Amino acid sequence: MDNKRVSTSWMWKDDDGEIWGLMVNRDRQKVEWSDSVGCACGDSFAEQTFADFLAKGPRYGNPPDDVLSEAYESVQALRAS
Repeated sequence: MDNKRVSTSWMWKDDDGEIWGLMVNRDRQKVEWSDSVGCACGDSFAEQTFADFLAKGPRYGNPPDDVLSEAYESVQALRAS
């Protein structure tokens, strides 16, 4: 991988007003999911392997298309590096 920056975290507001988060953990090769972002509730509540995320898509949070597209791109780049 070249020196291009890769995004590793996103936040979005769901239809019910809840704030969700998705973080890509390169070292652990996991996608980490958080809900109720901003409530100081702690770490992620769930995670997926990179392989599962790429094969089956997001299991939580219903990320918007732009977030999902960027997350796929980042996971693919980090998995290949």
